[in-house]
Amino acid sequence: MGYGPIGMELPWPLTDGRVTVRPADPADAHAFLGYKRRPECQAYVSRTVDTLEQAQALIGDRIGEADSLLCAVLLADRVVGDIGGRRYRPETLGPEPDVHDFYLGYSIDPDYWNRGVASAATALVVTALHEAGIRRVVAKTFAENAASIRVLTKNGFVLEGTERFAALGRDGRWLDDCTLAHLVG
Repeated sequence: MGYGPIGMELPWPLTDGRVTVRPADPADAHAFLGYKRRPECQAYVSRTVDTLEQAQALIGDRIGEADSLLCAVLLADRVVGDIGGRRYRPETLGPEPDVHDFYLGYSIDPDYWNRGVASAATALVVTALHEAGIRRVVAKTFAENAASIRVLTKNGFVLEGTERFAALGRDGRWLDDCTLAHLVG
């Protein structure tokens, strides 16, 4: 066990024997840039990365935020993606709850799509988060991103709702935004 970037004990590195997830490091910026600048990886994200400086800033920003987690996803010791998010307190109508929920997001190098990498990384991180006390893991994805919805539902996430025409896409079309969640137990 090691003290994690989000103030929780997580068993770094997380691995299933094939895919490994570990906290991101500034040295990962070159690898992150290699896939994050590809159009396929920019289609459904709000923060794009097109330069080494932007990749370094992304890692630095996330590492510097107390409730954030940014991890590198490795396959055979090669960085092929990232996964992470941030923890937050759930809404309350009374006293502040003594639990946290977590927003999850990930991006995988398109050269490694359809190999189970995103599914494995998601399984590793969600399991570790729940074991560390996270009550609910939430992921949002656009309805037309069927591959991401498959990754999430394969890992036990349930579609909770779809906000119609919720976000304006880069191409000027309005996109439906799906909310999926994985609850402890």
